[in-house]
This record gives sequence, C-alpha cells and structure tokens, in this order.
Amino acid sequence: MAIGKRGRAVRTYFVRKLTLPAILKPRLDELSAASGALYSQVLTTFWRTLRRSAGKRKDHRRKAVFLSSGTLQKLFPKDPAGLLHSHSCDAVVDAFIASMDSARTRKKTDPKARFPRRRKRFFKVTFKSSAIRVRDGQLILSTGDRAHPLVIPWAFDLPVNVEIGWRACGGYELRAMYVDTRPVQTPLGDGVAGIDIGEARIAAVYDGQGVHLHSGRLIRARNHYANKHQAKLDARIARKKNGRPPGQRSSKRLRRLQRARRTLRDRIKRQNRDQLRKQARQVVSTLHESRVQTIAVGDLGDIRNRIDYGPRANQQLHAWMFGQFLTELKAQGRKFGLKIIVIDEAFTSQTCPWTGQRRKPRGRHFVSPCGQHRMDRDGVGAVNIRAKYLEIQAGGGTAYGRTPSLPWTPVLVGMAPTTWGQRFRPQVSHAQSRRGAVYKTARIPGL
Repeated sequence: MAIGKRGRAVRTYFVRKLTLPAILKPRLDELSAASGALYSQVLTTFWRTLRRSAGKRKDHRRKAVFLSSGTLQKLFPKDPAGLLHSHSCDAVVDAFIASMDSARTRKKTDPKARFPRRRKRFFKVTFKSSAIRVRDGQLILSTGDRAHPLVIPWAFDLPVNVEIGWRACGGYELRAMYVDTRPVQTPLGDGVAGIDIGEARIAAVYDGQGVHLHSGRLIRARNHYANKHQAKLDARIARKKNGRPPGQRSSKRLRRLQRARRTLRDRIKRQNRDQLRKQARQVVSTLHESRVQTIAVGDLGDIRNRIDYGPRANQQLHAWMFGQFLTELKAQGRKFGLKIIVIDEAFTSQTCPWTGQRRKPRGRHFVSPCGQHRMDRDGVGAVNIRAKYLEIQAGGGTAYGRTPSLPWTPVLVGMAPTTWGQRFRPQVSHAQSRRGAVYKTARIPGL
C-alpha cells in the first residue's frame, strides 16, 4: 500500500488486460448497448431534474436539485432491457457521477471544460466483486439473466473488479483489476532532485551531484513515422470516400484502410506508453539509489496554450507526452516511496545557476553571461528547478541562481541509454538478459 496526502495508507491496484475473441462480440454488443441506454437515461434525468428545479430565470425562492449517486441508483436499479447485473447498473451511475466530479475539478483551472451532456449508444460494462467468479479455468461474470452468465476462459486469480470496453483499434478488451500487495520501498535518504521534462530529452535530472539526460528522440522519431504513414492512409481514404456515391455501403478496401489507420494509432500509442513507463522506472530507481526522497518537477500544464511556433513545430508540441510521463513518474515514485512535487518552472532554463542573470539560450547549450560556464539548457532547467524548490522550502534565500560559487556545481554525467526492454523468454535468466546477449533456444537431448 502507498501513503496518501494525509499520511494514510492508500490501497493501490494493477490491471491485467485481455483482448476478447470475436465470437463474443454479439453478446458483448448487447451488454454494451444496454449499458449505454442506462447511461443515457441517467444523464437525461440528472439534467432534466436540474433544469426544472432551477427554472429558466434566476429566482432565489427556487433551489436547484443535484441528484446524488445514491438517489440515481434508487431511480435506476436495472437497465431498460434487463441484461445487466444490478451492481453493474450501479457502476454506470458511479461512472456518470465521477465524470461530473472530474469536470467540476477541471473547470477550476480550465474554463473551457465541459460537463457530460452527450448520450451514449454504447458504454463500458463493469462487473463488481459480487458478480465475479472463477471456476474450472473460467471467469464467470453474472448478468441480468442468471441462466446465461458471460463465460470467458481464464488462467489467472480472482480479480476484484472487471471492466469490458471497446478498444480504439477495434475489438473488445477485458480489464481485470487486482489489489497490489507488493510492499512499498522506503527512501534511503532525504535528498532532493530536480527534473526538467523536455521533448528531445524526455528528462534532465539533477540530484545535487550531476546531471543525467534521458533521450526522448526514440518517441519523437516514432511519432514522426506515424504522422507520415497516417498522412498517406488519410489521402487514400479520402480518395475512396470521394468516389463513393452517397448512401452506398463502403468498399472492402476502404474498411481495410480505416482498420490499418486504427491499428497504426493503437500500436504507436502502446509503444510510446511502454517506453515512457520504462524510462520513468529508470529515472526513479536511479534517484532512489542516490538517496533521494523528494523529486521536484517543472509544471508544463498550459504550455500548449502559451506557445505557437508554427504548424510544424506545433505538431511536435502537441505530440509531446509530458503529461503521461509525469503520470508514470508519480506511479513509479509511489512504488519507491518518493514524493513528486510539481512547481512552476518559469525562466528556469534561462537563468544562470552561477550568476543568477537571465539569458535566452541559443541551440541546445546555455552559455553563462560571464562566458565562463557552458551547460546543456535542459540541465540548467533541472538545476534551477531543484534550487527553486529548496528556496520555497526555506522560505526564501539565496539558493536560486544568486550565488557566484555554488557548493553543488553541476557536472554533466552524460546521455542515459535508451531503454528498449526485452520480452520474456523462459530459457533466459534475468542476469543474462541484463547483459544484452543474443540467445538461441537450445535443443535438449532426448526430447
């Protein structure tokens, strides 16, 4: 269990995903459509009640009625078709209330955020623990019809929650949730590190001893390939659509092209997510070994709204996965017992950590105004982010770029190697796989 904001133990979970076979699609379509119909009813009832109670004109004598989760669950104990388990119907109501709470929280920082108002034809199906059983290698999910539960071949333990939804690349996917019982590690020291998240270099890390640069060029190259390949597919799809008379069913070639585009997007998304998770693990584990307890990360939340460098640069900017990388850093930090603090990073890459003067860097390197120091600009950002956090903790002082000779003079360690990863092979040991050797399956005599 991880430790929450108030110092209490927070239960953590991990998810096991499984692609469901196409033979189950007709049954899953029925359940998903029933879930979508129930979601639409809940959404319509919520907004209709609010509109009628508040009235069209502002009147202090009338009080707006916001239906709670418990009230909606009492109003809708079953779906219209009666195909879902009663607790699955409660999960649909909980999903709507959760989306309302999420939109309400986001509106505090983003005025353009919207509340959920669109009806859904299909919606995910959630099975709680009361509707889940594992028996004889099969996962049995109870539905509204007791005589016909949903049965799926299963080779794992009993999950606490199961969710079935549609994948972006097509097909249904099962997501089984388990309680994470792995022990949380404790920090080895009380050090502080600063991280500057970038695009060409996904992370510049300064732990008080040296600067480590983690490359993000593999993700950028992968996105560049995906954009070029998708542009070719878009052009071919547009030609097929323009040549088809209105009302006529699409051709088989058009459906193949659309499927190829969905598959490409999903594959690139999975590869990038895997790469970010591995690099975040590498960053956090290295800092844990360096006796770091707190990691200060620069805030990039509204950078897309503040910067406009033209179509080509904006395409790279909007493909920048800094939010997902920060999420992975927080997840890995919880496993190692480290605290991730997000602070403002204004002018951290333009402030000299030796003299405190500002100079906008040209190219990849920052040159001090005195001309005596030269360093990678992302490394300068990491140094100043760490110093800025220390200054905030001390309640002000001289740590942030105001001392000519700093006791923590940064030293560029080098570019950390890109984490590629390796699939599991039963004949390869963990020690051998770390050495990166090439293995061949050995033939066992007598077999």
